[in-house]
Amino acid sequence: MYTLHKHILFFLIILVLPILSRATEAESILAKNISVHVSNMRLGSVLKTIEQKGNFTFSYNSNIVKTDSLVTLNADNWTIKEVLDRMLMNRFEYKETRNFVILRYAPLQLSLTTEKAIAENGEYSISGFVTDDQNGKKLENASVYDRSLLQSTLTDKDGRFELRLKNNGKPVMLTVSKEYYRDTTVTFLSGVTVNSNQSQIDEDGYMISDDEGGIEHTALGRLFTSASQKIRAANLHGLIAQAPFQASAIPGVSTHAEFSGQIVNKVSLNAVGGYNAGVNGFELGLIFNVDKGNVDGVQIAGLFNALGGSVNGIQVGGLYNNVLGKVRGIQLSLLYNSVKRDVNGLQVGGLYNHTHGSVRGIQLAALGNVTGQKYSGIQIAGLFNYARNLRGVQLGLINVADTSSGYSIGLINIVRYGYHKLALSSNETLNANIALKTGSKNLYTMWMGGLRVNDNSKLYAFGFGFGRELGMGKHLAFNPEISEQYVYQGNWARTNLLGRLDAALTYRVAKAFSINAGPSLNLFYSDQRNAVNGYAYVKDLHHSFINNSNSWTGWVGWTVGVSFF
Repeated sequence: MYTLHKHILFFLIILVLPILSRATEAESILAKNISVHVSNMRLGSVLKTIEQKGNFTFSYNSNIVKTDSLVTLNADNWTIKEVLDRMLMNRFEYKETRNFVILRYAPLQLSLTTEKAIAENGEYSISGFVTDDQNGKKLENASVYDRSLLQSTLTDKDGRFELRLKNNGKPVMLTVSKEYYRDTTVTFLSGVTVNSNQSQIDEDGYMISDDEGGIEHTALGRLFTSASQKIRAANLHGLIAQAPFQASAIPGVSTHAEFSGQIVNKVSLNAVGGYNAGVNGFELGLIFNVDKGNVDGVQIAGLFNALGGSVNGIQVGGLYNNVLGKVRGIQLSLLYNSVKRDVNGLQVGGLYNHTHGSVRGIQLAALGNVTGQKYSGIQIAGLFNYARNLRGVQLGLINVADTSSGYSIGLINIVRYGYHKLALSSNETLNANIALKTGSKNLYTMWMGGLRVNDNSKLYAFGFGFGRELGMGKHLAFNPEISEQYVYQGNWARTNLLGRLDAALTYRVAKAFSINAGPSLNLFYSDQRNAVNGYAYVKDLHHSFINNSNSWTGWVGWTVGVSFF
């Protein structure tokens, strides 16, 4: 009996779940009722309030939607569409997809007039013209399409169009779109027009996105997309279909023809190159790939990839990758990677990486890396690294950051709002020393020089080192420093290297002045066996704690000095 009840319960759950699911899907965001009471509030703030109440997100072009304009509204139990109509003065149309509402500027309306709609041998042959609904002007370059069949055309200079659609006797839903006009959809049954309306068609199977300032506006986008594809992108903004496969020779010559820029493919193969809405799987271009949306999966191109959306996965470009969105995963190229927003993962450029947003992960390049915002991870370059806010490690010949709580390791490390000191000091070997210290308190570099002032016992030295400042209160700090200097004893042909480990206490007297003093441990290597007249011989200056070595000398010394800035 228990088993029977369990099976009945399981059957009811299976029966009810799809019904509940469909009921949830059918609920329109725009039909939800909300109450809004605002007075002289910015439109952007009101939209955010509506998002929170409706539990969804708006997508719009901030250059068109004036979010800083002031709104006064008292609405009790209005639908979201009614609230938007009032605030936006009926000059926008709205498209829902998943949990987004796209606001599309469409103050004008158009009309579709059919001259011929004939069904023959499983095909519809439809022709007609498109006009401005207000003044009757014929509209050129309006997109006329059936998005279930992925067939489209553009109106000519007289507003005329003609389409032949294969649909095996099924109804045809013909939609007309043009920038700044509201979409118009007409339904045909058996060659007879049975319905004409201004409403949106069913969105099942479609994904709508907002990609203002997309890839078509970049140099590569302008070069590799045709004028008609750009017009379609403007007309059909936000309408993206999905397909399992496409193959193309060049942009516009593909299995999806001129509609390719509106389709996200699971598998995309491009003989020379292709222009698509995106990839949700795998894309291969022997020369290039141009996508206006996202790549979820793997994208490989012989020369370059140009992407208007984001990468979630792996992107490999023979020479170049340009991504206007984010990268989450791995991005590789032999020459140059450019990402307009953030990178989370591994970015490897044979020559150069430039991420305008933040990076969390590893940047690796032979020449240089640039991160426009926060960097967390390891940034490695043969020549230079730059990060606006460094929170990780930079490793390169030259490292630059505006602010840093991380570590820069290189010959030249500059932190704009970091640690900068000019130090003057004296020690047991060299009477006068000068050092320039730059970087952060966590790790700074030192370029230094010194001399021993004595006519009969001269020495000259120059070298490089690292240091760290450990705070010990408001005025006191501990500065451990390690350095290596070449010491000139009157013979350039000999190797004379002085390594020092200094452990000085620093007392801050004023904002730009401090004094320091402390002990040091010294190790000196020299293959110079004799003193030169007029120069000191370091080996003879100090009592060494290293015995039985002709080359090594070690002693405990001291340093005292002052610092500025």
